[in-house]
Amino acid sequence: MKKQIINGIKLLAAIIIISSFIGCAPAVYTPPKFLSDYEKFYSQQAPSKYPQTERIKLFEYRNISIDDIQKILFDDYLVIGKSVFNGSYVNPRNAISYAKSIGADVLVTTAQFKEKITKLVPTTVPTSSTTGFFAGSSLSSYTTATTYGTRTITKQVTVDRYDQHGIFLKNINNINPLWERTEVQYKKTKTNQIEGIWKNENYKLNIFQSGEQIVAFVIDTSKARQGSWRKDDLKFIFGVKSNKGVYLMGDKTPRPTKFGINKFGHLELELITSGQKFSFGRE
Repeated sequence: MKKQIINGIKLLAAIIIISSFIGCAPAVYTPPKFLSDYEKFYSQQAPSKYPQTERIKLFEYRNISIDDIQKILFDDYLVIGKSVFNGSYVNPRNAISYAKSIGADVLVTTAQFKEKITKLVPTTVPTSSTTGFFAGSSLSSYTTATTYGTRTITKQVTVDRYDQHGIFLKNINNINPLWERTEVQYKKTKTNQIEGIWKNENYKLNIFQSGEQIVAFVIDTSKARQGSWRKDDLKFIFGVKSNKGVYLMGDKTPRPTKFGINKFGHLELELITSGQKFSFGRE
């Protein structure tokens, strides 16, 4: 009897261990009933897909060529495949599961407004019809009956159409991406008139020249930004001669940016894709 109990305990332990391993296994991708256009119009470019990834970065851009974005920000990443389609706007978050399933580390998307179109759409609407009648010979027996149904009408609908692109990228060389870089990876190599401490209401930055680039690192942030940013994180980087580079937004999305000193002596940044501007004053 004692031996049976011991064997039973061993069997139970084995089942628990096996169950634990099953529970930790990554979920296998199951295509949804209705595929996202990013999956529907996907075209393979690399020789093969990669094992499923558990984490992925999504970056969405507007009004800029996706090829330009790739060259500026992700030239060292392997392109697994691309998606190209036109139609109503599709949220790229719907493609995250598929991107993971093919082994992508980064999904970059762009959406360019193309046109407004008006089309006629058939729509089913409810109908009802009420009829009155006498149920008997008496005038007091008057009653009503209502019949319910449906009918199809045509509605005029205006739809915005977009040219949308997606690139599924793999960091096969384990390159340290911009949004993970810190000051320890850069050294001051030359003296530059821009170097020093600059700040605005959200960030306090240490700026200096490293090689042929100007780099800026976080010294301190406002409370609203402290969840995403830590001391010494890279905030922006741009070429000394071109005055063009990359600014990392509050969520660390890299944006192509133009840099310069305005007539007030402020360091001004203009996002190339939207024209939005930021500025920093010297401390």
